Amino acid sequence: MRLPQRLRMISFIVLSLATLLVVACASEKETVTVVQTVVSEKVVEVEKVVVATATTTAEERAAAAVNAKKGGHLRISSVGSVQSFDPLWTTASSTGNVSSLILEALFAYKEDNTIGKMLVDDWTVSSDGLKWTFKIRDGVQFHNGTLLTTDQVIGTLRRQSERAPVFKLVWERFGPASFDEFITKENDLEFSLNLTSQTGLVLDALGPQNFTPQMVLSSWYTLPATESAPGTPIGTGPYRFESWTPGDRWSAIPFANYSPSPEKSDGEAGAHTAYFDRVSYIEIPDQSTRVAALQTDAVDLVQEFSQDLIDRLKADSNVQLIANPPLRLLGHFNYQIPPFNDPEHGRDLRRAVVMAYNNEKALLAAAGTPDRINLCASLMECGSAWESNAGSENMYNAQRVEDAKKIVKDAGYEGYTIRLMDPADRQPAHGAAQVTREVLEDIGFNVDLRVMDWATMVQDRATVDRWEFFHTWSGRSVRIGPIGHLRFGELQYDAWFNKNTDTDGTQRKLFDVFSSETDEAKIKAAMEEFQQYFYDDAIFLQVGEFFSNWAASKDIDGLHGNPGGQKPYDKFFK
Repeated sequence: MRLPQRLRMISFIVLSLATLLVVACASEKETVTVVQTVVSEKVVEVEKVVVATATTTAEERAAAAVNAKKGGHLRISSVGSVQSFDPLWTTASSTGNVSSLILEALFAYKEDNTIGKMLVDDWTVSSDGLKWTFKIRDGVQFHNGTLLTTDQVIGTLRRQSERAPVFKLVWERFGPASFDEFITKENDLEFSLNLTSQTGLVLDALGPQNFTPQMVLSSWYTLPATESAPGTPIGTGPYRFESWTPGDRWSAIPFANYSPSPEKSDGEAGAHTAYFDRVSYIEIPDQSTRVAALQTDAVDLVQEFSQDLIDRLKADSNVQLIANPPLRLLGHFNYQIPPFNDPEHGRDLRRAVVMAYNNEKALLAAAGTPDRINLCASLMECGSAWESNAGSENMYNAQRVEDAKKIVKDAGYEGYTIRLMDPADRQPAHGAAQVTREVLEDIGFNVDLRVMDWATMVQDRATVDRWEFFHTWSGRSVRIGPIGHLRFGELQYDAWFNKNTDTDGTQRKLFDVFSSETDEAKIKAAMEEFQQYFYDDAIFLQVGEFFSNWAASKDIDGLHGNPGGQKPYDKFFK
């Protein structure tokens, strides 16, 4: 621990996926000036603090949070433009930023990956394990003053049933055909979930996963899940939406009537407190401009920049570089249009791309240096109990260019043009796209490199006829085993998830094992079988793991990686 002479922001903060944490606890009293910029030049007087270091334990951080001092304005450079405030409409991190501050689910994950209560007060399970009855907390308010009731919960879950992967899975495979029979209202604060066969995924389905059933107002849940919600997001979270200037910035401020969970803060679950007076996301697409904004005190934290900017930041005594938890770099084929949907040659063409790929070169282009990459063929988290190399021999990082070239030629697609989306403002995907272009051209394709910003790519990837290949990434997917992996599920994007590849029912059969089996050895065996199937069919391109480049002001102390994050920027509170 040390005594900082000046702190611009005093708080306890958790960011997930690419995640950071700031802890502050009270010490001897001394007045420090806290300057808020961007929105106003307001000066706030606070007490001097002792800031916990990166090596503090979870218990120490929680204890520090009790005495943390409120105030300050956190300014984050956002690399993606907000296209929708609806977390069910897109996986884009720009939307996750909004939803993680403003919306809440019924459950959330604790730091040890067990499930903790958020909006649920209690629940019971029938002796046969088929009826789960949940009581929601009384007195919880939405940001417009509307009380959270069973009607709001059921309405949200009905909309989620169309797209949320784990929730949709539980209903379709373990529940009755009718949603009205699956979820029933007991009273204004209680509802029941009714199964036809047992599963251990009920609590996971009600909150902690990507595309979580986060509680929203009826103006949202009455829309079809294929449509983005209108207006400003209104949730039950500790922050409420303040303002949005499209293409520029959005901000959130504390919700005065927030009703926290009665359980202690633990990971993403339990009681939360909004410590900042304001949290702002400022859109700065250009990498050099983002870095300059940090160095001139226009922002406090920057996301993603290329390796050539690192030396510049290392030389700045007012800046600290941040190593984030590993992310999984991926490449997606379009299954709806040629060539990768060709009923005779599509599988072989996808395999050609995978077997020819230079994974190491792509990871270096994404992250910059060897110490920030991990060559790993496993679909599940590398280093976890689920890690596997099944199916990857002679496929992962094999660089079999001549073999792949023959496949493309024999299939009749030599010279065929592949539209490759290249988001120039997101370094990991941008760097990988340059390598992918080389690989595609080396094996016989022509490439139309479509340079764009991330926001445009997020829009275009949901449109079937605008692309053939693009890169993205994901965070941890090990929480509940294979069932929690986004890219194994039957998700919303028709073009780039594997729901379009399960022609023989293999994926469904293995999913049944993942979702109903309790024997970990059998689940592991099924996972090995699935990964073999994955590489045989080349469902998508598994590039490997990387650590993205982030940087923050030296005025923020106690930074450390949160081991548990599933979504980006899960919280700015503890």
